[in-house]
Amino acid sequence: MNTRDFISSLAKKLNVSQKEAEKLLDHSTRAIRETVSEENKLTILHLGSFQVKKSPSKTAYIPAIEKKAIMPPKNSVHFQPADTLKDKLKNYQP
Repeated sequence: MNTRDFISSLAKKLNVSQKEAEKLLDHSTRAIRETVSEENKLTILHLGSFQVKKSPSKTAYIPAIEKKAIMPPKNSVHFQPADTLKDKLKNYQP
């Protein structure tokens, strides 16, 4: 399912126009991004939690220049699904 399909499905379930469903999705994703970037963690009941994790700096070999380089530390967002979502996906068959 792509974004357009999701918006269409959301619009049908909420009985609103696709434009309104698109705005709802846009505002929701913006709120998630802002909360995670400011608070470093967001938990949504029955869905899961988003958390910022910091990776330390590390040394990497770059074959193109045949030298080692120090890679700076970076932040990445990790998603941990809620148990209710995990249970729902246990019996999923594509």
